[in-house]
Amino acid sequence: MKGTVLCATAAVAAAHSNLIYPKPRNAIDSDLPEWSGGKAPYLWQPHGDAPCACRNGTSGAACEVAQTCLWMSVGCSIGCDACDGGQDGEGGTNPNLKDRCPGVNPDRKTATINNPLHRTFNRGAVAGSDADWTRFNPWRAPGSAPVFDPCGRAGGGPVPTGGHGEYTNTTHASFGDMGSKVLPKYPSGAVWKAGATVETLWSVRANHGGGWQYRLCPLEQMPCTEAQFQQLPMDFAADSKMLMSNGTMLDLASTFVTDGTLPVGGTWQMLPIPMTRGVTPEGKWSKPSLQFPAPCYDPTPPEALGQGICTGEWMTNITMYDYLAVPKVPAGEYVMSFRWDCESSAQVWQSCADVTITD
Repeated sequence: MKGTVLCATAAVAAAHSNLIYPKPRNAIDSDLPEWSGGKAPYLWQPHGDAPCACRNGTSGAACEVAQTCLWMSVGCSIGCDACDGGQDGEGGTNPNLKDRCPGVNPDRKTATINNPLHRTFNRGAVAGSDADWTRFNPWRAPGSAPVFDPCGRAGGGPVPTGGHGEYTNTTHASFGDMGSKVLPKYPSGAVWKAGATVETLWSVRANHGGGWQYRLCPLEQMPCTEAQFQQLPMDFAADSKMLMSNGTMLDLASTFVTDGTLPVGGTWQMLPIPMTRGVTPEGKWSKPSLQFPAPCYDPTPPEALGQGICTGEWMTNITMYDYLAVPKVPAGEYVMSFRWDCESSAQVWQSCADVTITD
């Protein structure tokens, strides 16, 4: 069985992640003619393609994700009680250099991902210093940042923010809706055996660094809360693979992270695609360079600021293959939540898909 997630990042606010298979509830708009077959009723400028454009694995087919990449939580700092929706007077949250709830709780959760090898931005900064500008962002304590909803919020908050976070209202959902509350059961066709290893895929649209995790919740408990999803994380069973933009499959040496994560001991995987733009402590884009070593030889120069073979900022053709261990849970219907915690932005991308687990 295969599942796909698309991650993407836009300057200012958007990072964009699409779960493709198991086909998520968030893709329900693909049932509408204007969103079917990878189409959209508008083109996303300046790139001239659909807002959630991606490639569906080795087939090269268009992804039936519709507006999946526009379900997220925006304005989320670790240790805060809630996300602020990006309404900070700064026009967005990418890059985010600020604590979004300063002075509220002196005993709050702080950054736990301080090993430079587990950071996807600004690795040379001393952890916790003023130069360590990502220290408030979700990836720096995976799973700890608050979210609006474990299945995402349409548009990421109460009103649109910069960076193409605009969700287009349809008959299924409207801007600001909570995914677990409004998105109905949407059979994906995924049938997994308890204890088996299953394959999932996700494709990067744009790059905010950080990492991701999959979790489960029994269908009868929906609308499940974030805390309920965290009770049943899915472990990674093997290193992931990456279908590069030139169509070559690359075996990865995945970086799995378990220290300082939520749920406690739960495994997250670090994004292996290095961004080509850094950020200064003052919040300015710095001279283009790879943020960490690329997983392949990539002849694309960082100055291109676009999509390389296995590096870059804007992607439509890089697809990740993950291998997950299905927990030995009672047979039944479950909802799988995908959560991507960003590092350069105060954002969390989320999708939820219906799966069946057998004995």
